[in-house]
Amino acid sequence: MTNEFNLSPEEIHEQQLTMKIDEILPPANKVELAKEPVPSEQPKNSAETPLPKLPQNPVVRKPAAPLSDMEVMEHTAGIWHYMDIIDNGTELHAETHQKRTAAPFGEIIGARVRGKKHKHEGTNCDDYFETAVTEDFAVAVVCDGAGSKPLSRIGSRVSSETAAAFLKKSLSELFAQMPELKSGLSADLSSAEFMAACGRIAPLIRQSAQEAFKAQREELTRISEDEKYQTALGRAPTLSDLSTTFLAAVVIPVTVNGVRETFMACVQVGDGCICALDSSADSAKCLRLMGEADSGAFSGETDFLSEKTVKPDVLGAKTRISRGSSDTILLMSDGVADDYFPANPMMERLYLDLQMNGIIPIEGKIPPSEDPAPIRFKCVSQSQQSVALQYTKQLLSGKSEDEMRALWDKRDALKCHSLDAFRINIGDTPEERLCVWLDNYNERGSFDDRTLVCIRIIDNP
Repeated sequence: MTNEFNLSPEEIHEQQLTMKIDEILPPANKVELAKEPVPSEQPKNSAETPLPKLPQNPVVRKPAAPLSDMEVMEHTAGIWHYMDIIDNGTELHAETHQKRTAAPFGEIIGARVRGKKHKHEGTNCDDYFETAVTEDFAVAVVCDGAGSKPLSRIGSRVSSETAAAFLKKSLSELFAQMPELKSGLSADLSSAEFMAACGRIAPLIRQSAQEAFKAQREELTRISEDEKYQTALGRAPTLSDLSTTFLAAVVIPVTVNGVRETFMACVQVGDGCICALDSSADSAKCLRLMGEADSGAFSGETDFLSEKTVKPDVLGAKTRISRGSSDTILLMSDGVADDYFPANPMMERLYLDLQMNGIIPIEGKIPPSEDPAPIRFKCVSQSQQSVALQYTKQLLSGKSEDEMRALWDKRDALKCHSLDAFRINIGDTPEERLCVWLDNYNERGSFDDRTLVCIRIIDNP
């Protein structure tokens, strides 16, 4: 969600909470001491102006300690209210969506949830995602509709569905026409063979963004003929009403000198994050960012698919290609990415949170549980039931990036803090657990829609 300048209920509550604390505990030195008279102004022996007496034991109160993030979230969790989506005759999106697709080389799991702000206001989730797999590759597309645009959820849906279908069809045809393509992608990185193979993949990932924008135009034509949309908007729909960000990734497992590697081609228009992690590497080498978040003309804005952003030269600058030992590729909307900023190294914390909460498996025997225990916050849903989740940041004393990197390097010792160790289960399948986690984890100032897609390379190709 972008370009939202109104205060959230959480922010309003924080201000009110601070004001109440100031009333109870006045700031330091807020004791009015009588001033000594100025000799030149104070007449001597004046009965009308006696010297004021100083208090014997003036009380000087200490300032209240600032609330921690956890304390603020505990205070504000209950102020959000749940409303069903208001049906105005236009396209509705389900409260949540989850999906898992198995592949010969691994799996894709993804989920999206309606953010707390949308639940509070009774409006639709603006995020959408789509995935596709074949025996040769995996495709994932994540789109985040502009929060200030009334039909952006439709733009994110048609963009995701169109781009994923285009990439699956185009890449399948390419692999059928060029059986040697995988061999080229496995060649030496500096070789002409590798560059030629990249030259066949990169144009398709860029074209997927163009196809997505084309689909928005076609969808605009369709809904413009529907009177329900004009009635809901009070005017004719426009293309900008469908504005959305766009993140797409193609992942191809290859074998290089008998070792499994992963080839990736990605494109990103707007905010969010695409990253790749090697779960077996230390912190210095485990993370690779595969996109860069765009910013708009003003603070809080971002770029969207448009005539300008889908030009070949613009998309070319936003395309990233990589090959390496990564085994986990993550695509997410800004509703998740902003909670793990800066991406380097906080995507490592995201990975550990996924492990701690049973979404990505933790290998080996689970030891007895050790504190800190999982935390429950009130859920913004019809049931309002709390869900216990584990937070990696409980193991961090602060927000130091060096401390986060050190924690990653001893991740094998963290199983005792996982939900499994506490015998807590938040879902029967990885995609269900991902959906529950996205819908219930708390982060200070976080109330946007959340979408996360995880491509895991498990077996050798």
